[in-house]
Amino acid sequence: MAKYVSALSHQTNVGAEPKAVSALRDCFSTLRDAVDEIRSSLAELRRMPSAGSISGTSGPSGGADDFRFQMSNVQTWMSAALTNEDTCTDGFDVVADSQVKAGVCDQATKVKKVTSNALALVNSFAAKVEGEQVFD
Repeated sequence: MAKYVSALSHQTNVGAEPKAVSALRDCFSTLRDAVDEIRSSLAELRRMPSAGSISGTSGPSGGADDFRFQMSNVQTWMSAALTNEDTCTDGFDVVADSQVKAGVCDQATKVKKVTSNALALVNSFAAKVEGEQVFD
């Protein structure tokens, strides 16, 4: 999506609409932030112990408090990525209807659905681990 928006912002036919150019640049910036947040989430998930190996103690080997902290980071970053994706499309509210606007908004809708699903899976996993009282 970020590559798509970047390519659109470099097309000469978009230059006729200054609001569209501005919206595309802002969208690219917020999508770049969303990508960073998703990458941070993935890196944090890779560092986490498996749910079955979490003990009720915290410490260098990880534990309940570390797991909760790491999961909270993942949830926060995924939520921020979703917010940034929304911000991308918000910038097009002031742009006249066009193929560029429709294309970006359609693509952003798809990306938001995937991000929302990923966040739901993370939230479900966190609730499941807590619900199974793995930390007791």
